[in-house]
Amino acid sequence: MNIGIVGTGVMGLSTALACHQRGHKVTLYDQHPPLHTQGSSHGNSRIVRLDYPDPFYLEIMLQGYPLWKNINLLLQKPIFTESGIVTFGDPKTPDLQTLEQGLISNKIPYDRLDHTQTIFPALRLTENEIAIHNPVAGWANADLFRQSSTDFLLTHGHQRIQTHLPDPTLFKKDHDALILTLGAWSKQHLNLPVTINCQTFAYLRVPNPAEHTKVWIESSEHGIYGFPPESSSTDLIKFGVHSPGPEVDPANPIRPVSEEKIDLLRQFAQSKFNITNPELINPQSCLYTNTATTDFLWGEYSPGIFWASPCSGHGFKFGPWIGERLTDFAESKLHPSAYPRFCASQ
Repeated sequence: MNIGIVGTGVMGLSTALACHQRGHKVTLYDQHPPLHTQGSSHGNSRIVRLDYPDPFYLEIMLQGYPLWKNINLLLQKPIFTESGIVTFGDPKTPDLQTLEQGLISNKIPYDRLDHTQTIFPALRLTENEIAIHNPVAGWANADLFRQSSTDFLLTHGHQRIQTHLPDPTLFKKDHDALILTLGAWSKQHLNLPVTINCQTFAYLRVPNPAEHTKVWIESSEHGIYGFPPESSSTDLIKFGVHSPGPEVDPANPIRPVSEEKIDLLRQFAQSKFNITNPELINPQSCLYTNTATTDFLWGEYSPGIFWASPCSGHGFKFGPWIGERLTDFAESKLHPSAYPRFCASQ
């Protein structure tokens, strides 16, 4: 098949790699050049975890998690690094309870830790907090994935064309199937019920980088999350705030950094890492495309044209799994309606 893919973030590129592996010819389209910073798939680190508070997404990740290791093998690059994850907070927090129950139900080994834990030495828990450690988790280098995937595809005879999106039916005439993975631009072009928020993150200088051994998530109102150092030669760790930031128009290249969120990060560094005067480096923001339920959306635009908006702030880790499903749609092996939770009228 000759398959067109519009949008070259993690979803579009994952779909292109799946198409390539199944023997299809791919043409990539994007309004921005490779490695642009206007969307949701840029930067050096994204959490990839198997465990999930929602059993529905846990079931998907049981299929999707191994695909990240396959990406490493296919591209011959260290896209995914397995470090383990620590999720912590008040044991009465519903998300923490359902996360632990999901691990138990699926017989996934994990560690239940208290404030004396040493798996993540830099983290200071209070006596009324617990932590769930799952070694089956880690982080993906988003920019390395984008660059390596694009290089791989071009080397193997596929094309990339920089262009704005006209009527998708005009694209379809040149392809057997068309896949639209437009990210934040789905609201404009597909009239989806989504909100585009600007999420703040920064790098924190830490006195003890070797003690930052895990990716981590605080199970709380703001869902502060973070990573180990991105290389052995740095004393910086990336951390950010998951709770919604200001609503923005993706067509506006200005990505505001929330001072309120920066204050939350400073407070976190003081209380959980025991850093008296936190030094935050290079505060930035990226786009989250959120649905009211945080569920993903996908559907069929017209015969042979499929779209997906698997965003909502937790979509990146599902990229390879989404790519496989979108390729199934293009091949008519599966229809979006097979997952009714993701279906919504345009």
